[in-house]
Amino acid sequence: MKYTPFFTTKLSQIALGCDHYGAAIPEKTALAQLDVYFEHGGNLLDTAHIYGQEKEGGPSSSEQVLGKWLRSNKNRNQMVVATKGCHPYKDDMSRGRINQKDMMGDIQRSLDQLQTDSVDIWFFHRDDPTMGADEIIDMASQLVEKGLVKHLGASNWTTKRIEEANSWAKLNKKSPFVISEIQWSLAHCTPETWGDDTLVCMNDTERAWYEKHNFPVMAFAPQAKGLFSKLIEGREDTLSQRARERFLTERNLAIVPRCKALSEELGVSPAALCMAYLTSQKNPTIAIAGSSRISQITDTLGGADLSLKPEQIAYLR
Repeated sequence: MKYTPFFTTKLSQIALGCDHYGAAIPEKTALAQLDVYFEHGGNLLDTAHIYGQEKEGGPSSSEQVLGKWLRSNKNRNQMVVATKGCHPYKDDMSRGRINQKDMMGDIQRSLDQLQTDSVDIWFFHRDDPTMGADEIIDMASQLVEKGLVKHLGASNWTTKRIEEANSWAKLNKKSPFVISEIQWSLAHCTPETWGDDTLVCMNDTERAWYEKHNFPVMAFAPQAKGLFSKLIEGREDTLSQRARERFLTERNLAIVPRCKALSEELGVSPAALCMAYLTSQKNPTIAIAGSSRISQITDTLGGADLSLKPEQIAYLR
């Protein structure tokens, strides 16, 4: 496993995505995945207040499963727990929930479900562009001041908004955003193809900012829903409808033969190569692995130590 420094600790460059734990992914399977991930040296768990919710405002089965696992294994101090809050209303994503009441309610429920006194990284799950970045930072800094959160993150925020927020934080001695979480993979994607204009996907403009500032990124959907693995293995018919809508484009199809050739040259699976593409970037980058099957998690972790050269990254891109 490769790691990247993060303040007084280090983050494994493959995080475990814990969405659907206790819901679509049964608790028994989720606990087994956590064990496998931990045994491979992983220490970063990615969850959210809404993961595993059966209804709006209900409990997060994902956070509950993580809390149970951390408590039974007595390894909370060995793990970095990242969760998210203030997700917009699911029935109307334009209705933001970044406000004092919802922020405090979400973090307190997360702490209760995770069975911990504080979380290592807490993200705003989405931005609310109708609010000033200064107002949001002033509000979020309270979580750090109260000891409920160690570090603040921005999930699905543009770098322009992150920079606005952090400039205000620096000027006014508030807690800044220190990490970002956006959609990023070897496959090109946009909020339009994803069907959610509240998402942020990596592009050349965003990448240039992250590299310039050496700013850490956690990348969700790093496998593009198995696009390259399935196409290389001749299993296009098993691609989900969502994968087709989001990733099955001429631009991405052109990458397939290069991904196949390099994975064969290096003797790794396409899945492992896709993860290494991210973990070998110039700025600190963490790929979030998530799957309903333990075998896929193991396959992904097979490339946990793999590093690509700049020319190999350029070849794939």
